[in-house]
Amino acid sequence: MRGLLTEKNIVVVLFFMVFVVFSLAEKETKKIEQLYNGGHTSIKNFPVVMPEAKAKTPTVLKSSDLSINIK
Repeated sequence: MRGLLTEKNIVVVLFFMVFVVFSLAEKETKKIEQLYNGGHTSIKNFPVVMPEAKAKTPTVLKSSDLSINIK
């Protein structure tokens, strides 16, 4: 009589369990993604807004701005 808990059977059962868990996790991830995006799942639905590039002028520190007290 063959044993029911052979190594091969345990591997098959574990593989099936992992497959089921990952498929359920993928479905839940899609639901959460739709809630987060407000129902938009496609990138082409979002308009691209480019911020205006402004050159930053460097600031010059004066010696009075530095407050280092050396004793």
